[in-house]
Amino acid sequence: MSQPDNSELQDAGLSADTDFKAPLKRVSYQPGMLLGLEATRAEQEYHRRHLNRHNYWLHGSGTVAGLLVDIRTVGTVPDDDTTRARIRLNVSPGIGVDGLGREITVSEPYCIDLGAWLTTQYEDKENNRWGALIRDGYDEKSNLLWLKVTMRYQESPSGLQPVMATDVNAGTDPVKPSRLQDGVLFELVAECPKNAPQGDHPFAAHNALPEWNDDLANKLSQSERDKIKASSGGTKEQLQLAARLLYALADDNEALAARGANTTTAAELGHRLARTLLARVAIRLTPAQELIVNPRRVTVDNLTRPFLFNAATLAQLIK
Repeated sequence: MSQPDNSELQDAGLSADTDFKAPLKRVSYQPGMLLGLEATRAEQEYHRRHLNRHNYWLHGSGTVAGLLVDIRTVGTVPDDDTTRARIRLNVSPGIGVDGLGREITVSEPYCIDLGAWLTTQYEDKENNRWGALIRDGYDEKSNLLWLKVTMRYQESPSGLQPVMATDVNAGTDPVKPSRLQDGVLFELVAECPKNAPQGDHPFAAHNALPEWNDDLANKLSQSERDKIKASSGGTKEQLQLAARLLYALADDNEALAARGANTTTAAELGHRLARTLLARVAIRLTPAQELIVNPRRVTVDNLTRPFLFNAATLAQLIK
């Protein structure tokens, strides 16, 4: 039985989700019109991408609730920081939106054996994976190896069903997935916080908002500049932010050019832009950069992530 290429199916959807310029099209149903597979796909794509764009532009990316990242020791917790132990990195259930505006629902906890993962990187001399982690995530001043935990939406093909073969030599019993199930992809990526992209990025697939400075102010009309100058406090900051948003999409702002210089495909770029920070993990190494897996050497910062506050949660602040 031939198996479908699920990665190609996933990459196609991911590439489409990075395109924020193409106008959306929905099916115009008319009496007597013959509709086929393409029309059904167009109808699904319209509603799906419409919702994604709504989330992207009006809500942003981040955690809505839950998705706590923590470490847990398997067995006895050592009394010192030199005894090796088995530790797991856990992500609790929760709700979020990734960098391309796609909703993520996690209904069960996920975990990884952090010690085993680190040890595998450390002992891989052939591919020098540990060297790559040190290059991207090591802070020599604090002697910490930094990892970030990220999430992004990933659909999972399921429900294989027999189909008619469409290619020569495609197999005597070809199958295709009949369903696409919503899922999530968690990743561990080496990144030192001081090397993380700086600036305000309310829209992950676009550049940061322009800074409020004299150059931006000079683009405004005299009456607009006078209005900002005459205001004060929160009103002034709000007007300045409004001016920054007015020029947020000017002059090659797309991240496809500005932030994707090292990518080779649209799917690879989409993968990078969709990643949404959940937590930063700091692992304290020995002075010789030796790895000791011990819970006292690992800390997790969950509050470094972006959060999305809805009206109900914001209402709690004004009670």
